Amino acid sequence: MLQKLREKTSGWLAFVILAAVSIPFAFFGINNYFETRTETFVAKVDEAEITPSEFRVRFERYRDQVRQMQGDAFDAEYFEQATVKREMLDAMIDEEVLAQAAARSGTLVSDERLREEIAKIPAFQGMDGKFDQGQYRQRLAGQNESPASFEERVRRDLSLRELPSQLAASALVSDAELDRFVTLRDQKRDFRYALVPRQAAEVEPTDVEIAAYHESHKDEFMTPEQVALEYIEVDASKLDAPPALDEESLKQRYEEQKSRFGQAEQRTASHILVKVDANADAAAQKLAQAKAAALAEEARGGKDFAVLAGASSDDLGSKSQGGDLGAIERGTMQPAFEEALFAMQPDAISDPVRTDEGYHVIKLREITPEKIRPFDEVRVELEKEYVDGEREREFLEISGELIDKVYEDPNALAPAAEAMKLELKRTPLFGREGGEGIAANPAVIRAAFSDRVLVEGGISDAIEIGPNHLVVVRAEEHKPRVVRPLEEVRDEIVARLKDEASATRTEALAKDLRTQLDSGAPFDEVAAKAAATVETADGIGRTALNLDAALIAKAFALPRPAAGKPTRSVVELRKGDYALVELSAVVDGEPSKLTAEERTRARTELQQGVAAVEGRSMLGALRAASEVQVAEDRM
Repeated sequence: MLQKLREKTSGWLAFVILAAVSIPFAFFGINNYFETRTETFVAKVDEAEITPSEFRVRFERYRDQVRQMQGDAFDAEYFEQATVKREMLDAMIDEEVLAQAAARSGTLVSDERLREEIAKIPAFQGMDGKFDQGQYRQRLAGQNESPASFEERVRRDLSLRELPSQLAASALVSDAELDRFVTLRDQKRDFRYALVPRQAAEVEPTDVEIAAYHESHKDEFMTPEQVALEYIEVDASKLDAPPALDEESLKQRYEEQKSRFGQAEQRTASHILVKVDANADAAAQKLAQAKAAALAEEARGGKDFAVLAGASSDDLGSKSQGGDLGAIERGTMQPAFEEALFAMQPDAISDPVRTDEGYHVIKLREITPEKIRPFDEVRVELEKEYVDGEREREFLEISGELIDKVYEDPNALAPAAEAMKLELKRTPLFGREGGEGIAANPAVIRAAFSDRVLVEGGISDAIEIGPNHLVVVRAEEHKPRVVRPLEEVRDEIVARLKDEASATRTEALAKDLRTQLDSGAPFDEVAAKAAATVETADGIGRTALNLDAALIAKAFALPRPAAGKPTRSVVELRKGDYALVELSAVVDGEPSKLTAEERTRARTELQQGVAAVEGRSMLGALRAASEVQVAEDRM
C-alpha cells in the first residue's frame, strides 16, 4: 500500500528534490562517491557483514514477540539496555559463524531429509494432516516463489542445523559413564533443616541517611521518559461511502469477474520431472528430452505411472507421492505446463513438456468442471467490494496528497491538516511501553522515540497501522527522564533502608549460626537459639519441588557424611531467609534396577547433555577461529 503512496507523490517538490540530488553528481562525478567506503556494519564475521538494518529488524521482531507474550507486564526499558542488544547480536554472529562452517565443510542435506522437512510444514498439509502437493504449489505460487527456489532456501536453513545435529549424533556415552550418571541423577539424600526467617530491624533512618541514599541511587528514582504526539490519521473505513452502483452496473461487474464466484475448472494430475537447467547446452537438453519421451512411452505402454514417478522423477515434493500434483487450477503452474494439461483428456499421457525446471511427462487423472455462484447470491458481496474499492481509491489519493503536503513543511503538521481539512489529533503522554489508541501500535512507538521525531523534531514517515489505515506523527511534547524529588520517594527510601538493615541483621545472625555449627555445637541446640523449628526431609531427589530450590541445591552440594558424622551448613533462600542444613545420609541411584527402556531414556538424556556441552565448545572454537568485528555504537 505504501508503495502506491510513493507512486502518487508528485508535483513541483519532486522535481526540486531530483534537481538537488543531481547537482553533486554533475559537479563532482559519480566516481567520487565510490572512491572511499564507509563501514556501516554492526558486526562482521570474516568478510560477511551484519548490517544495522538486519540487526534492527531482528531485534524489533524479538521485542514485539516479547511484548505480545507479556502484555501489561512488558518492560520497554529492559530492551534499551546495551547488554540485551549485545545478546541478540551475539546470537546473529553465532548463526553466521555456523553458516560459514557449514559451507566450508560441504555439509549436504539429503533429498529425503528435505522432503520430510517440507512435508511437516502445516501450510502444505491438507485436512487429513498429510502433505498436499497441489496446496504446496498453490501456496508457493501465491508468494511468487517456485518450488525450486523454496526447496533451495529450506535446504540452506537445514544445513545451518546440520553441524550441531551431527555433533549431537556423534556424542558417545559408555556404559560406565551411563552408570555414573544414573548413580548421581537418581541419588537421594536425607537431611534436616531449620528455617531462620528474616530478622526485623528496629531502625528509623535519619534525614541525612535518607538524603544520602537518594543522592547515591538517583538512577533508581527516575521518571520514565514520555512523549505526546500530534498526528494526522487517514482511515479508509471511516471515509464517506461512495454513491451506490445501479443494478445494471453491478451485473456488468459480475459478468466481468464471474470466475471469482465459484470453483474454476480443476484438473487432477500427476507428473514425472526430468530436470535440466534452462541454460544447459543443446546436448544436455536433448538428453533430458529423450529420457522424458522414453518415460512417456513406458507409461503409455501400461507401466504404472506412480511407480515410474517414484523411481525416475526429479521433483522432490511429488516423487514419493507417485508424482501426484493434486487438483490444479489455471494460473498456478507455468504456462507451457498448463497449456498441455488443459488440452488433455482424462487418462492421457503427454509428450515431454518443457518448463524452466526441465521436461515434464503429465498424466491427467480427473477433470472437475467449474461451478459458479449466481448473481443474486453474490450481489451484496459485489456491492461491498465496490464500496471498499472506492474508499481505497479515495484513501490513496488523500494519503498521497498528505505526503506531498508534509514534504512541503516537514517540521509541522498543522499546515497539512488545515490545507486538507483533516483533523489534527493528539495522544496523551506515554512511555516506551506504549499507551492507548495509536500509541499502542509498536510501529508508532518506534517512530515516536526515534531520533527523527524525538531529537530532530521532524515528522515521521507514513506509518501503516492497518489495512488502508495510516498515520503521520510529530512529537508535540517530550518529558525526558528526570530524578524524582526526595519527598516524593521518601517512603520508598525508608522502606529500602529498613529492608537493608533487616538483611544485614539476618546475614549477621546466619554467620553466627554457621560459626556455631562449624565449632561442633548440636544442630538442635543451634536451631533453638535462633527460634527455628527443625524439619526432616528424607529421600529427597535433585528435582524435588516441595522445598526451596536453594535448600535442595545446598543439600546436594554438601560432602557425604563420614563415619556417621553429619555435614552441616547455612544457606540463603530466595526471599532473604536463611536455613540451617544438616546432611545425614546419601543413597546413590542403582543403575542395575533400570529396565531396558529406562536405561535407553537415561542414555539419550546424557547424550543430549554431552552434545550441548560439545556444541557450545565447537561454536566457541569456530568463533575464536573467525575474525569477528563488532561496532556496538551502531546497534
